[in-house]
Amino acid sequence: MKSEIIHLLKINKIPHAILFLGPEGCGNLITAINFSKKILCKEDDHSCLLKFKNFQHPDLHFIFPLPKKIMINKNIFNKWSIFLKKQPYGCFSDWIKWIKSNECFIYKEQIENLLKKITYKSYESDYKIIILWMPEKLTLYSSNKLLKILEFPPKKTIFLLVGENENNILPTILSRIFLIRFNKFSFKEIKKFLEKKLKIDTIQSKQIALKAEGNLNKALKLVNNFQENYLEINFISWIRNLFFIKKNPTFLEKIILFSKKINFWKKETQIKFLFYLIEIFRKAFLQKYNNFLIKEIPLTYNKFNWTNFCLFIHKQNIEQINIEINKAIYEIEKNAVVEIVFLDLSLKINELFKKKNKII
Repeated sequence: MKSEIIHLLKINKIPHAILFLGPEGCGNLITAINFSKKILCKEDDHSCLLKFKNFQHPDLHFIFPLPKKIMINKNIFNKWSIFLKKQPYGCFSDWIKWIKSNECFIYKEQIENLLKKITYKSYESDYKIIILWMPEKLTLYSSNKLLKILEFPPKKTIFLLVGENENNILPTILSRIFLIRFNKFSFKEIKKFLEKKLKIDTIQSKQIALKAEGNLNKALKLVNNFQENYLEINFISWIRNLFFIKKNPTFLEKIILFSKKINFWKKETQIKFLFYLIEIFRKAFLQKYNNFLIKEIPLTYNKFNWTNFCLFIHKQNIEQINIEINKAIYEIEKNAVVEIVFLDLSLKINELFKKKNKII
């Protein structure tokens, strides 16, 4: 947390309105949320912390851009909560993609609805906190509504605005708020985050940190892309070895070695790989029976023959394949020996394939 924010908490003199301003991926939104938690929850109040974790604290309110004519409701707030958990460093374009909208703004009705809420006393804490994300997306009417509230703020109410570009915020609003600027993350900070939080190896963390250019949101997307490629490469290696067992039993040794390799992965990666198998087999089945549903070939690495692979997935084995993979997921979650579980799964799936002489 930035030194200015720590100082405000320490002296207990918090302005009624603060703007957390910084470029995409600088962490200003997650910082505003953590700042709110420090104000609303005591460290040993587990009930309060749990509500905060799920963004259900009654004294914490969010305002964020919405599609036209869609006001805040339980469904849209659930989408927002999931977005915050999945993409805490996400940007505006990530949000509109998340809710499948072309454009979003903060409308005057949202500010009017907020005004009704903040006129009441706080429920559990001394303060009420409003986090307004992307003030650049305030319409002219909503900007004027907000300005009036900031001119005569309700007691014990704190507004935390989180934005990227001060040039797109009304100067009259800027003049009434305390500004805290955020910079891009340094190369070392992103590298350390990837290694400590995500357990990324040193070589990969260096490559990603360089490409991220100080944007942690971009860094996390690069990690996801790498993991997707990693899953694809391992799937193709595994499935090819399975198909070659019939021609050459020595390929069984490669399956055994692959099972040992998976044993050293993190549990989350092991389970993610198994869910990836389910998705690939599902797409292969759809390709075989409903070709128009698959717009792009899912696997292309190392000249993988997707069309030939799909021939082996059919109505007689797809259901049992899914059952076996789900059994493996259950056993791994229950801390079974992964090496044995995956080897057993490989042999069962090999039996379920309709044998053909085509090389994958």
